[in-house]
Amino acid sequence: MNLTPKSDLKTGDSPVFDSMEVFGVKVPKYRRHKENYARVILNGREIHLGVYGSPESRAAYERAVAEWLQTGRKTPRPKRLATAKRERDELGLDGVLTITELAVKYFEFAQTYYLKNGEPTSEVAGIRIALRDLRKLYGETPIDEFGPTAFKTLRAEMIRRDLARTSINKQTRRLTRMFRWGVAEGIVKPEILTGLEAVPGLKAGRSQARETERVRPVCEAHIEALRPLISTVVMAMIDVQLLTGMRPGEVVRLRTVDLDRTGPIWEYRPEFHKTIHHGKERVVYFGPLAQKVLTPWLRPDKPNAPIYSPVESERIRHEAMRVERKSKVQPSQLTRAKASPTRQPGAAYDEDSYRRAIKRACDDAGIKPWNPNQLRHLAATNIRREFGIEVARAVLGHSTVDMTEIYAEMDATKARDAMAKSG
Repeated sequence: MNLTPKSDLKTGDSPVFDSMEVFGVKVPKYRRHKENYARVILNGREIHLGVYGSPESRAAYERAVAEWLQTGRKTPRPKRLATAKRERDELGLDGVLTITELAVKYFEFAQTYYLKNGEPTSEVAGIRIALRDLRKLYGETPIDEFGPTAFKTLRAEMIRRDLARTSINKQTRRLTRMFRWGVAEGIVKPEILTGLEAVPGLKAGRSQARETERVRPVCEAHIEALRPLISTVVMAMIDVQLLTGMRPGEVVRLRTVDLDRTGPIWEYRPEFHKTIHHGKERVVYFGPLAQKVLTPWLRPDKPNAPIYSPVESERIRHEAMRVERKSKVQPSQLTRAKASPTRQPGAAYDEDSYRRAIKRACDDAGIKPWNPNQLRHLAATNIRREFGIEVARAVLGHSTVDMTEIYAEMDATKARDAMAKSG
């Protein structure tokens, strides 16, 4: 369901602290004060939270306890609303806005800015999640009260929820971008942004955040294990990606019209690619082997259509079933197509459907699922082993060798040979 920014960013999430113990520390309870008000007592100081049982009071409780834990169980005094308003008036900024109001404004901007081919990119979904997490704790907080302590409190809550360190850093960078945008729009004080930028990202091995496994090249035996189980269309995508080092998104969007076949080495210039917003051109090269794999799938009759199509995959599968059939085909079975099928194969694969097709085949083969990105890693490793890191960088389309190092595994065989002679 597509939601508007305001409805998508509504509050009312369940409380963060479901029990009375967090990180092994007992925390004060959410309590009723008199008849209709909520409160929490921290270090002997009573903090009023709003109407008892309301989502706003629950969010205020979560925020108060989270900051209390983050600051070593201290209770900093919040800035009075009148003081914040006076300071903003002196700077010529808009009236006192809350985090929610800033988030809604920024999300509206993000939906029009992060576009590719007229469609929102995955960055919009990432921003939506980051803003949701932010508003769980600080939705009703005035912008001017959100500083480094609040930022680290939010990050600590992400750690408590067992998010990976790299994911946490990515989400906090998105939130920093929001505040930078707010400064440019005259909504946020520059010193607020300065304080947030001073908070360093989480370092590997130096935080409680969960570490993820590094993406490794897929084993070539696991690729071959899929060959008799997966559709010929998806297998052709796997082969061509492995031979060229393309990204999964470049494979699924490959069209005949995008190929320059005038020279001995074909060139593919994707209409849309990962770094197009940086003004960079992406060129994928097809050598003789890649050309041989690709040629049967070219569509000169439909040059603007994706080369690899789920519709074609289904057609080939049905033909194979008919060939393998041993009994005579009855007239009523000449077509098994439903009159009004609820699901039909799409005209083109996307990255998710490509990944799911590989996962299903891995499950059928009884091997650990791998994803298309690991093919790019394997291609980088093979190219680096034979031609060196600079050639691998050029083939993969990286701006720096450092990025290629992430994709290309070191050649352990050469290291072992060297140590056998000198070690």
